[in-house]
Order: sequence, then C-alpha cells, then structure tokens
Amino acid sequence: MGVLASTSHTGEYVTGDVRKRGCLFYVKRGLKWLAIILVVLVLLGVGYQTLATELDRRNFTPRGQLYSVNGHQMHIVCAGEGSPAVILQAGSLAESTWWYRVQAELAARTQVCAFDRPSMGWSEPVDEPRTAPIMNGELHALLQEAGISGPYVMAGHSFGASLTRIYAAEYPDEVAGIALVDSHLVTPKHFASQGDIDSNMAYWNVVSALSSALTRVGVTRIVGNGDFQRAGYPPELVPELTAMQARNQAFDAYYAENGPAFPALQEASARAEDLGDLPMMVIWAGQTYGTNQANPSLRPLAEELSTYSSNSASRIVEGADHLSILGNAQYARQVTSAILDVIDAAQTGVPLAQ
Repeated sequence: MGVLASTSHTGEYVTGDVRKRGCLFYVKRGLKWLAIILVVLVLLGVGYQTLATELDRRNFTPRGQLYSVNGHQMHIVCAGEGSPAVILQAGSLAESTWWYRVQAELAARTQVCAFDRPSMGWSEPVDEPRTAPIMNGELHALLQEAGISGPYVMAGHSFGASLTRIYAAEYPDEVAGIALVDSHLVTPKHFASQGDIDSNMAYWNVVSALSSALTRVGVTRIVGNGDFQRAGYPPELVPELTAMQARNQAFDAYYAENGPAFPALQEASARAEDLGDLPMMVIWAGQTYGTNQANPSLRPLAEELSTYSSNSASRIVEGADHLSILGNAQYARQVTSAILDVIDAAQTGVPLAQ
C-alpha cells in the first residue's frame, strides 16, 4: 500500500496498475493547482477592475453638464456659438469624447454638442429597453432640457449613425441635415425568420459573456490604451477614453443596444429609408469601404444608404479605419469638412456636391 511496486506470490514485480495510479495522481494535482491559480487570477482581476473604476471616478470628471431625463442624469458637452447647432452621437461602446477633434474644429463655426447615451460616458445607467425610439426620445428630451434650439445638423458615428438617421425620420421638423460616419447598419435589414432572430441572440449572448468576463477582470482596460493610441487620439485623452470604455456598465449597455434591441433597430432603420431631400452626407473610412468592395453582400447595402435622400453625397476618408476616422487629426479634419458641407447645404438650400 502506498508503494510504487510490489511482488506477487511468484516473486514477480507488478508495477503497471500502480504506475497508472501515480500518473493520474499527478494529473489531478496539476489540475487542482491550475484551478487555484485561475481563481486567484480572476479574484485579482476583479479587484483590479473595481479599484481602477473607483479611481476613474475621482480622476475624470464630466466635461459638460448633467440634466435630468426621465429621472436619470444624462451628460452633454457643448462648445462654440451659432446655428444650426450640430449634435454629435457616438457609436456602440463609445461616448462623447470620441468626437473630441471634430467638436473642437466645428466649434470655430457654430455651436456643437456631443452627448452620452445612458450608461456611456458620464450618463447614468437606466433599466428601460435600448430601442431606437426610446434612445432618440431620451436625446430629444435632453436637448430640450439643455435649451439647445433646432433645427439641428446631426452627425453619428457607427451605431450612432443609424440612430441619427432614425432620429431624422422620427423628428423631421427638428433636423436640417445629417452626416453618417462609417455607418453601423450595413447588414440585411430584416430577419427572415424567428430562427434567424434566435441565432442572432445566441451570437450576442456569446459575445456578451466573453466581453463581460474580459471587462470584469480588467483585460479590456489593459489593452484599450493601445487601441486609442493607434487611432491617433491626443495622448492626454487616451487614459480617459480607455477608462470610459472599460467600465462594466459600458459593456452591459453595449449588449443591451445590440443584442435584445437589434431586431427593433432593424425595423426602425427600415422605416427611415425615405428622408426626402434632407441634406445627407455619407462618410466612409477607407478601410471599411475597401472591405465592402471585397464583399459583394455588403457593398450594395452601403451604396443603398446613399439613396435614402435625394440630396445626398458620399466621401471616403482614405487610409482611415473605423476608430481612426475620428481619432486621427488628418482624418477628423475631413469629417469636419464634410459636416460643414451639410451645414452650408442646410443654410443655402444648394444641393450637396458629390
């Protein structure tokens, strides 16, 4: 018992079974220590994330003002003077500071405001579903509370571009023109069946589980700095941008906007395909549009987007990707120029030039 070998009644050594038990013992012990190490790493990660989030609250304060909307605080930061006011909407998992370069340049011409949807930036989380009509209703109320008069020129990036176009359809008297920057919704506009809806939800459940886990143990916070640095944002803004994106509530909102609410977003988008002669600028990052050229299923949808207004034009920011189109100074300047073209078209009535 407890030895590595023994003898039979014939005097022969019997070692096979004992050797097997010995290997299994070491495997079990290795797995046990691996599990202990993983648990310790997870606990350390959760502790790091909790501490870092609290330090973020102390180190980074709202750039603008907070207003009560439906019982929760929403953040909006404005600069410049004049009309029409430009309203900037960020994409998924993004907040107002993403527009830093564009907002600074536009402020030399007119009033320009960037805001945070609930759970993003400095806006508080909410329990309401994240459907397009609800989110646009929150923006509508925020602009009224902040005393920002329309009609507005609105610009949205990525997911925010889809919401901007839908807002123009829902509140046509309040919108003088729109700019859609690397628009998010270039996917089939309708699910063909309940099975497709279920498949989409299954996908987002997996994405949510992985993203949530990586965020809650601090991995997103660690790798985020590199993303914003490569995009070209000013170095002094990189820690703040990373901090805002790396919070648990940000990924919870990301899932709520893109998972359960996505079928409703598609339906709202389909109702916003006829904007009449509203000045509409469609701006693509060169790398995104290059992908569309390589993918026949995406390019026609991207081209279709330009047909939603009879007064539309398109621009391609060569060399830019989905993040650097706002973060890089040279690329952001081209986005600013395109938005200024929308302002001119709204003020003069002269159609946008291709």
